[in-house]
Amino acid sequence: MPIKGNLFTLSVALTLLLTIGLACGGGTPVPQAYQRNWVGSDGSTIYMLSDGKAGFKLGGKEVTGGEIDEPAKTLTISLLGISNTWKIDQAPSGNVMVLGGTRYTKN
Repeated sequence: MPIKGNLFTLSVALTLLLTIGLACGGGTPVPQAYQRNWVGSDGSTIYMLSDGKAGFKLGGKEVTGGEIDEPAKTLTISLLGISNTWKIDQAPSGNVMVLGGTRYTKN
């Protein structure tokens, strides 16, 4: 019996590690113009890294993990059911971009 219990425990532990590893891993690479930390005129912050990792802090919501869907002109950052999607009103130009009516400046 102890061997079955140990195998079950090991299986659960490996599944959890794989799930956490995939959740924390990068997504689709982010175009260079979007990479960096951005501060919004509303006090929100967004970061996007070259390996596809991204995150945001908006009010009481804070999330890491994200993806840009350029053809749809949206930016979605989500993790475990908590997400936010912005319409890309103005793609990054210099140090400024506009998402969902909010002006973001590279920090």
